[in-house]
Amino acid sequence: MRKKRKLISSAILPVIISLLIIALDWIICVGLSVHRAHLSMIHVILELLVAFLFPAAPAIYGWITKNRFGSILVGAIPIMGFILLLNFGYFYPSPNLERIIRVVTYGVCLSTVAGLEGYFASKRKYLATFCLCGLWLFIFLLGIH
Repeated sequence: MRKKRKLISSAILPVIISLLIIALDWIICVGLSVHRAHLSMIHVILELLVAFLFPAAPAIYGWITKNRFGSILVGAIPIMGFILLLNFGYFYPSPNLERIIRVVTYGVCLSTVAGLEGYFASKRKYLATFCLCGLWLFIFLLGIH
């Protein structure tokens, strides 16, 4: 019973952090796009910071807390949630199956790499963490059309 309670309590904080990252990304990438003409340079800088927040968050969380399960969640949830939010138009009202498969595959790849990055950061394997961060950025850039 005690292990189950500890597992639940160790999962609450990472989920909250993941939801905050998704909200921050949504505000910066979608909410500020209305004012993009006035804030062009600032908006570009904020978008770059957001792009680097996704691979940095699980590494920082895993390094600080040493919570393996939590750092995997902080790596996997935000990018998948954000990608699904951005592509919601392809899912509803008339689903485009080809696009859904591509989006989910891309999101799962990024989430898996970020989750592994958080796991290795929590185990203090810094070389693996940095290599996975580079791999995440490479996969991220491959997905930009």
